Amino acid sequence: MKHNQGGGKMKSGRFNNRNHAGGRNYSNTKRLLLIGIVLALFIFSGCADMTVRVHRHLYKPDIPKALAGIYKGQQIDLNSFENLDEKTRKWTYYSPDKKVAYEAAVPLEYYALDCFRDAFWVAGMGVLKESPDTKIPDMSLIIDRWTDQEFKFTVTVTKNNMLKFRNQFAVLMPSAGTKDPAQLEKNAYEMMNKAAVAVMSDPNFQAVFK
Repeated sequence: MKHNQGGGKMKSGRFNNRNHAGGRNYSNTKRLLLIGIVLALFIFSGCADMTVRVHRHLYKPDIPKALAGIYKGQQIDLNSFENLDEKTRKWTYYSPDKKVAYEAAVPLEYYALDCFRDAFWVAGMGVLKESPDTKIPDMSLIIDRWTDQEFKFTVTVTKNNMLKFRNQFAVLMPSAGTKDPAQLEKNAYEMMNKAAVAVMSDPNFQAVFK
């Protein structure tokens, strides 16, 4: 009887030890998981020291009158804008050193689309979205790279179901040299204006509307 009771106690003791060890392992696993989540949030935040908010409705296009004369009365269909720059986030692009984050209120492709739409409006164009009329030039834009010093993008235009235009543009901006959020926001809008003007200034792009 004593032998059996002793054996029973030993089994019970081993069972309890396993439970304690399992509890410690579970606790360690939870702790490591939490650390991993915190690190991931830190990494994906871009480690930016400053966040500059950019708003599509605050971009005010400045289109040269000579360009406006070319496009006034024309129509364009803004079909597809796509962001392929993996160094950006859905709503955010950064300075090259990641110290400044530029955050839009919408995904970056929609922010870019709205800026181009407003620029074409100011130039006197009628802007459509996914029109079934194939005679209207259909423009698509792919964002290849986006920082506060470089906006590289590819534009294609189809008309009558045929590719009429394709070109890659690169808008370069000097280093801001300031930490003033208002000035950085202004520079961001200037970059978008230069992008729109660069496209409209391209003779081959202009030829699509003749």
